Amino acid sequence: MKKNIATLITLAVLTSCTAPQIKITVTNPTALARLNETVEIPCDAIRPLIGETACIVTDVAGNEIPSQLLYEGLSTPQKLIFQASVQPAASTSYYLKKGLPAEYPKNTHGRFAPERYDDYIWENDRIAFRIYGAALIKKDGPSNGLDVIVKRTPDMFMDKIYNDYFEKKQSYHIDNGQGVDCYNVKRSLGAGAMAPYADGLLWLGQNYMDYATLDNGPIRTSFSLTYDTLLINGRPVLETRIFSLDAGTHFNKITAVFENYPADWPVAAGIVLKNEGLPAEAPNADPNHTPILAPGKGYVAYSEQGDKAKPQYDNGIIYTAVVFPDPLQDATLTERHALAIVPYTPGGVTYYAGAGWSKWGFHTPESWIDYVDAFAQTIRHPLRVEIE
Repeated sequence: MKKNIATLITLAVLTSCTAPQIKITVTNPTALARLNETVEIPCDAIRPLIGETACIVTDVAGNEIPSQLLYEGLSTPQKLIFQASVQPAASTSYYLKKGLPAEYPKNTHGRFAPERYDDYIWENDRIAFRIYGAALIKKDGPSNGLDVIVKRTPDMFMDKIYNDYFEKKQSYHIDNGQGVDCYNVKRSLGAGAMAPYADGLLWLGQNYMDYATLDNGPIRTSFSLTYDTLLINGRPVLETRIFSLDAGTHFNKITAVFENYPADWPVAAGIVLKNEGLPAEAPNADPNHTPILAPGKGYVAYSEQGDKAKPQYDNGIIYTAVVFPDPLQDATLTERHALAIVPYTPGGVTYYAGAGWSKWGFHTPESWIDYVDAFAQTIRHPLRVEIE
């Protein structure tokens, strides 16, 4: 499998600068407090200062804050990121200068996991995810949906729960006090994957074939996955998915690219509904948790009981959502999914998929929806960045 592939992400910014110290002003255009939100700056705008190696970001008091140079699979850094906190309708200043950064806490990580049928696993300080490789097909059949591993520790714990599982110390389907795999994907989109939605049908692909880890750092982990050809009404379509997960958030940023897919055909990101009960408003859904369709706000959301180790263990409630920057073309309950449907854009569709847990941070469904609503506003109204 491939280990390093360049990924292009277009970003509009800022002017070049040659000063020994750069002032970066971050402005919040919303009425929400924006706390620890990632700011991106292209390295071309600051390369005369940082060169090709390292730099330090400080707050107005001169205290160093964590930052990360993104390589995006290339040999030289492409972007600088750090996390800013800005009060409603206000601005905050930061400073950038040359220097060797401190060793920051590890708040994101992702890797290829060949020991578990070629899984790709990744996490941050709030939530963890998994997606399935081709080696699993022979055992469990195809499944290219997004899996969630809920957690209640800021520590990176995926390596530990995998090691414990294979050393037969404890199953990761049982909560060890830090988290648990209690989400069921099977043959579905899981917790927010995307698929073609041609002729009113959901066209599910196979497991990923190749991967490329793009970045791993204190603020962001990112990677890309490529898939085998999917035939849609005789048309061969190639799929690539690009994932990134930042520290402090419950949402992945995902770009889904379908080559040879017509621009006038829709695509759908969705959440699989549980198989218990058949209420009329949510076919095949868990009768205790009704999907929320909010096409005008650009999202669909769902909650369900944690699975697998029940009834011996209480795995709480898992909350999921997919969020788009713009209103949806449609949102519907069909084929055991809550689907967010949008037109396909040549070059790829970017959206967000994430999850939370009742045992850490979201004690009610309303608290999850409040979080989703706020997140949707932040991606529609990004922080404004100015270099002086």
